[in-house]
Amino acid sequence: MSAAALAVAASPVLSIPVTAHAQAAPADCPAPYPIAQVRDGMTGWGLTVSKGTAPERFRVRVQGVLKDGIAPGVDMILAEADSPALDKAGAIWAGMSGSPVYAPDGRLLGAVGYGFSGTSKLAGITPAKAMYDLLSKPDAVAAAQAAKKRVKLPAALQRTLTSRGLVDAETASAGLSRLPMPVGISGLAQRRIDALNKAAERQGAEVRFYRAGATGGAEGRPGAIVPGGNFGVLGSYGAVTGGGMGTVTAICHGKALAFGHSAFWTGATRLIATDGHALAVVPDPVFGAFKLANFGDVAGTLTQDRLTGIVAELGAGPAVTPVVSRTTAGGRTRTDTTYFANGEEAPAIAGLHLMSALDLARDRFAGGSVTATWTVRGTVAGKPWEITLPNRYSDRTDVSEAAGLESAALISVLADSPYAGVRLTDLRLNVTDRGEYGRYTVAKLLVKRNGKWTALKPGGVLRATAGRQVKVRIRLTAARSPVKTVALTFKVPKKAKGTTGRLSVKGGLAPAEEGFECYLNPEECGEQIAAGSFADLLKKLKAKPRNDHLVGRLVLGSGKSKVVVGNRRLLDKIVGGEISLRVRVR
Repeated sequence: MSAAALAVAASPVLSIPVTAHAQAAPADCPAPYPIAQVRDGMTGWGLTVSKGTAPERFRVRVQGVLKDGIAPGVDMILAEADSPALDKAGAIWAGMSGSPVYAPDGRLLGAVGYGFSGTSKLAGITPAKAMYDLLSKPDAVAAAQAAKKRVKLPAALQRTLTSRGLVDAETASAGLSRLPMPVGISGLAQRRIDALNKAAERQGAEVRFYRAGATGGAEGRPGAIVPGGNFGVLGSYGAVTGGGMGTVTAICHGKALAFGHSAFWTGATRLIATDGHALAVVPDPVFGAFKLANFGDVAGTLTQDRLTGIVAELGAGPAVTPVVSRTTAGGRTRTDTTYFANGEEAPAIAGLHLMSALDLARDRFAGGSVTATWTVRGTVAGKPWEITLPNRYSDRTDVSEAAGLESAALISVLADSPYAGVRLTDLRLNVTDRGEYGRYTVAKLLVKRNGKWTALKPGGVLRATAGRQVKVRIRLTAARSPVKTVALTFKVPKKAKGTTGRLSVKGGLAPAEEGFECYLNPEECGEQIAAGSFADLLKKLKAKPRNDHLVGRLVLGSGKSKVVVGNRRLLDKIVGGEISLRVRVR
């Protein structure tokens, strides 16, 4: 997927000694504090939101500077943070990323971006200059440098921190890690969110998915984006809203700097920036405390997603592409719409949208069978194109997931095609619940001999006559259903006399070697599958058998004299299995 939700946090106002001109966050681009002047024991203050929208203060005391702690040439400032909200959470919480930290004179030290896995109030701060560099030099930190998931501390620094009671020896030895991303998603049932969390845990991803409120995507007030305030980054909004809620670090000439680390580390990008409303900091003994928040209205366009932070142009949001579905189940029909801004997110958004719409229409988690038709429109080199692709999906336990995953794979072929200038502009989906799960399996192939229909063993020989028809019957079996017999007919050309070949009959459930990925990798696929141009890709996708097709193929001869005769039947269930015979033409 795509789509993420970083949440930020806040603490009540604290009475801390600061100079008169540092009573509020600087309105625009506060000067960066030179990291060379940062010293152990130095104090300062920060801003963040734990509830609502108003930034509130927390205290900081610097514990040292970790050389190259973030990346080569990018140091990390270590500082203990303190406030009633932090006392309650017991640690720096996930979603506090981007909280600005200031020196007593109001200059910007940097932004909270790292912590000790939810066990300490010791924060890793991304220096202000490293973030400001993103405004003029977005590639200041080369993309080839690996982002550090965990920052190890020198032994001497470990001893210092443990002696001061800031962390225990085991935590100090483990080091700091980038604060995890609380990823808020609306429109998905809790079961789906739980599955996403399990998948993320298996993959070692630094995210946590939680249920979030949806946003309608209305144009908001850029002025609501303030240093220390809520800042959302959305991959999509509408029926399925997904993204991250973090903190604004600074506002510079109509641009917002935030997070103090990457969101997805995609570099130059176009995502939806929003304001937001924090509900609470939620304790979590496994993941660590994280901030639960609602996304607000659109406040700008995220343009940079880099190692040391993210940048958004405040104002109008990016152009968006709609996914519109019409879903019928149990005699009721519902219409849902999701919008996304980044074409790379199209496959994940399409799959999640289908799952969400079907779950809500069926109002249950269960196996079953559905038909789904995608109509996708777009442009290639500025010229419009359109394709309509119907299919049937069945699964014993979760038909919504089965349809969603295969739909995502289908849309990825279009969205990720290697042909220049391809853009998706509109996705339409019609889904109908077809009841219980069902699947046919190709069991036997029968030919007529001596007036009787006789089953031929796999690998047997079928004798045919040039210029005549070959008629076969296919015996299909299905659980809890009577045996079904389907007839297929093939016309053998006269020029095929004396040739040999093969007749195969199989279900439309394509084997792995004919999966969607083959359309984009000609060197790995047969010539009849791989596409040579975008127009050819559309043609071959239209010709691809549906899951509920019974497909027959008679191939005779080879080379330039090769003859291919096809036949297919549309059935009322998905079809799997395959039988093939050798053929000799007289």
